[in-house]
Amino acid sequence: MADFISSLPDYLRKFVDPSLPKEQRLNAARGLITIPPKDLVKVLYSLILDEDEEISREAKASLKSMSDEVIGTVLDDTSTSLKLLDYIARNTTSEFQLQKIILNPSTNDDTIAFLAETVHSTPIIELITDDQKRILRSEVIVEALTKNHSISRSKLDRVISVFKLYLAKKGEAPINYPRYDSKDDSIVDVSEDAIDSDLSSEDEEEEAKSTFLEDINESFLDGIDFSNDLTEETGEEIDEAIERKRQSLFHKIKQMNVPTRIKLALLGNREARAILLRDSNKIVAVSALKSPRVTGMEIILIAQSKTANEEVLRQIASTRRWTRNYQVKVALVNNPKTQTSLALRFIRHLRDKELQALSKNKDVPGVIASSAMRLYQQRIEWKAGGRKQ
Repeated sequence: MADFISSLPDYLRKFVDPSLPKEQRLNAARGLITIPPKDLVKVLYSLILDEDEEISREAKASLKSMSDEVIGTVLDDTSTSLKLLDYIARNTTSEFQLQKIILNPSTNDDTIAFLAETVHSTPIIELITDDQKRILRSEVIVEALTKNHSISRSKLDRVISVFKLYLAKKGEAPINYPRYDSKDDSIVDVSEDAIDSDLSSEDEEEEAKSTFLEDINESFLDGIDFSNDLTEETGEEIDEAIERKRQSLFHKIKQMNVPTRIKLALLGNREARAILLRDSNKIVAVSALKSPRVTGMEIILIAQSKTANEEVLRQIASTRRWTRNYQVKVALVNNPKTQTSLALRFIRHLRDKELQALSKNKDVPGVIASSAMRLYQQRIEWKAGGRKQ
């Protein structure tokens, strides 16, 4: 309290000084003083910190009753105390006030991180995730966002794209890695200038937005480095060696915080991705899925995995360049963790043999198996009818 009071001009300090008689401070806490509303906000915040419970309670009530327009002038001001901005952020339900706080460039990153984790309003979350400079600057905000279950898939993708583009700009993660054949995982094009014809329109759009990074030259990502065993691809090894290596990497990765795991997900080797794709944090898992090094064979194996993160399966099922692969469709409809509504979209694409097998799969939801059986029977009847004619 003393620090904030000492920062006030003399004409305001005279209303809040703890040495003043309680009655004077109580009148100020009730707003019964003649000063501009903008100054009253600062006085009320000072009195909220007063050790006298009655004064603090009255000041809280007075501040809460003030209009958005009045408080907004304070929240807009880049010279407003960071502690005052933080207090209002943590104690208001007004979206108008929260927007002002988020848009104020002076607001502390810890304050934004609190909102990133606790607010469930879509417009407020969008304001936070659309501020690329803050996202790249502050790992506390990124970690907070990963704990907010209200963040939409599009905003999740946008945050990850910001990291990918920044790493590409810094030369750590070129946008175009070698392309892989989706069937046998063999490299089909190693040119740095190769354009993947399977790039979705969403990816192309994100690459086109990279110009916003022109003025951003620093990020918390810069200070994160990895050992070679996490980033360099290795040759074929015997199964026991792979398992020992994976256990070692698992223990390393387990010690990392969320922002570090996100960067590793985008830059790591196949073994690191295999671990991170199963991460309980969906932003980490999806980052591994969106690594420019991920291959077609990996996508098939992930789609088959019954331990895969459900958000990862949703992303695969919703990405056209991956679901064009027949094996991916088969894997998704047979995976009980695939969202039912998404799995149903692919059933009509299955061949008779896979349809029949799916109809007998006891692991998938009943609606999936029954839909497969119904479609299989319709095809059999249609073919039988055609032969009779």
